Amino acid sequence: MYCLKIIIKPTAGLTFRILPGSILNIATYPFVPPTTLSGFLRRIAMLKAGLDLPETAINKDNPPYYTLPQSIISLGAYPTAKSFKTVHKTHRKGMREFNHDVFSRLYISGDKANFQLHTWEYFITEKLQGYVVSEKLSALTQFKDLEGYGCKLGKEGFAYITDISKPLELTQEILAKQPSTLVPMDDLLSSNQFIACDIYNLYRYDWSSSIIQENFLNNQPTLIKGFIPFVAGYYSDESGSLPTLNYYHNQDVFIPVSFVNLLRG
Repeated sequence: MYCLKIIIKPTAGLTFRILPGSILNIATYPFVPPTTLSGFLRRIAMLKAGLDLPETAINKDNPPYYTLPQSIISLGAYPTAKSFKTVHKTHRKGMREFNHDVFSRLYISGDKANFQLHTWEYFITEKLQGYVVSEKLSALTQFKDLEGYGCKLGKEGFAYITDISKPLELTQEILAKQPSTLVPMDDLLSSNQFIACDIYNLYRYDWSSSIIQENFLNNQPTLIKGFIPFVAGYYSDESGSLPTLNYYHNQDVFIPVSFVNLLRG
């Protein structure tokens, strides 16, 4: 297995909305979910290739997805151990109805505002370390020269890439280590490892084709039917007790094999 470490610099606070959730209380993950990182990297690759970014208008009948191909697995991005990180909750006004546009006008005169108050969370951190893996070394060469590019990341916020490592070759071994990524809860529960961690509901892609594609420097939608929910544990800080798992690793990066298999589908 081969891996890239991708350093991402946010320009301000970020929101990665936890779903399902409340309409009035917008909570955020304290990391970049795997699907969000996949879409972010695909759009940056499109920018690098001189292609227009895809429209974001809602298409309920046949929504197109623009992600990394199934052969390149996005594992999410996480704050580094020594970087500042926090979730800030605040209040902001929002529209009560989807067709309400008074709040966005430059001048408001004579119209009764139809606002409602939200609580909103922003994830604030200095930098994030993302991971993508592939069984083929050649599949990771397409990330070359993406440094310095950026675009919208998540529901709220923007970020850009500051560094991409050379491909790292990972070996497989059972170890007791701090996971670099999320860990599927099924893996933790099956091994009876009741070690304290944060638990989150997330989603992975439901791939619609068995054809393994590698190229993503184009404007063709990815073959995805939708999303499948899963539950994962997040070890945000190293503690005295660490899970013993089957890892892909190089003595620096420790990626649970079960997480790669889950996202691969």
